[in-house]
Amino acid sequence: MYTVTILEYIGVFAFAMSGAYVAIDEKLDLLGIYILAIVTAMGGGIIRDIVTNVGIPAFFSSHGAVLVIIVAATLAIFIKEKWTNSLLFVAVDSLGLAAFTVSSGVKAIDNQYNLLLFIFVTAITGVGGGLLRDIITNRKPIVFIQDIYCVAGIIGALVLWVSYPILGKSISIYMSLLMVVIIRMVSYIKGLHLPVILKS
Repeated sequence: MYTVTILEYIGVFAFAMSGAYVAIDEKLDLLGIYILAIVTAMGGGIIRDIVTNVGIPAFFSSHGAVLVIIVAATLAIFIKEKWTNSLLFVAVDSLGLAAFTVSSGVKAIDNQYNLLLFIFVTAITGVGGGLLRDIITNRKPIVFIQDIYCVAGIIGALVLWVSYPILGKSISIYMSLLMVVIIRMVSYIKGLHLPVILKS
């Protein structure tokens, strides 16, 4: 459980920074930056908790997560010039995707979810916050129009699902994390995309 908590904080930090980056890019004011950081960091987890009916979403009782979001968003403001390097943004976002996918996957396996529910909770936790971020800022959700993103999370989650009962928790977690980050980063660097169906 300690490992899962660490992963969640890594995910919160990474996604809060990416949310703040988008807010700065969209020229939102200071409040908008922090709000979008919160939505990006916690949106997927809140949706997951509502759908799985676990009661009040964990975010609302997690003071540590709020503190991490504030620190991450503030850091993003101070290093905003560095964000002009889009590779840095993708790397941070990839880390958030991997951390949230794996942490929610471990919880799903421990709660004995079936495969379909497992895929749903890992996917929505990994991409839900970014989806809400893009909707709020009136962008086409990046997960639907470019990059290997949600697919990277699902593949990493399936690695966790298959390896967990065979190799144990620790090895499976690291394998899954690496899989998500490698697929996401390689696909970005190589310009790999899912096919888009165009009207003739």
